[in-house]
Amino acid sequence: MGLQLHSEAFLHEDGVTYCIKRASLDQDFTIYEQRDGEWVDSGLDRAVKELNFGEFKRLGLLIKRIMDQDSWIA
Repeated sequence: MGLQLHSEAFLHEDGVTYCIKRASLDQDFTIYEQRDGEWVDSGLDRAVKELNFGEFKRLGLLIKRIMDQDSWIA
C-alpha cells in the first residue's frame, strides 16, 4: 500500500484487534488496540520508558506483522 497514516485493523491470535497509526507521514507511529469499539494506545512508549523489554519486543514484532500484512513502507 505504500506510505500511510493508518493501517488496516489486524485481528491477532490473542483475540485483540490492533492497528498502527500516526498523525502525519513525518511522525513516528504507535500501536493501538481496540477496546469497547475505541482505539487505545497499547503502551509502546511506556514499555520503552520503563525498560520493559519483553513488552517492547512483543509490540515490535506485532508492528512488523501488521506492516508486512499491509505492505507498509516506512
